[in-house]
Amino acid sequence: MATINTESQGSPGHIATMRFLRDRPEWLPVVVACLVEASRTAGHGFAGAWVLKEAHRTSGVEWFPNLRPLVSAGILERTEVSRGGKRAYYVLRDPAGVGAAVQRHSAA
Repeated sequence: MATINTESQGSPGHIATMRFLRDRPEWLPVVVACLVEASRTAGHGFAGAWVLKEAHRTSGVEWFPNLRPLVSAGILERTEVSRGGKRAYYVLRDPAGVGAAVQRHSAA
């Protein structure tokens, strides 16, 4: 069994992610894909299309509308827009807290 980072359990990202996944557990693969992309880009931002590709590769997720619910929940922050306003980039506000929440949610 994986060790859960107890230092991150009270963080804003942990709390926001636990609340979000409690209400929308079907988004777990998307949140995990956001963690992967945040790690891959070293905090420099990632596009929703990249998250969809990762979620599809690892969990078979075919589609989700966009990442706005994660922004509204306080898990992601929209950082920039490119391609004529058609592609938004995001960063995780609290990667350690989100990661701890995913571990805890998965262990439950």
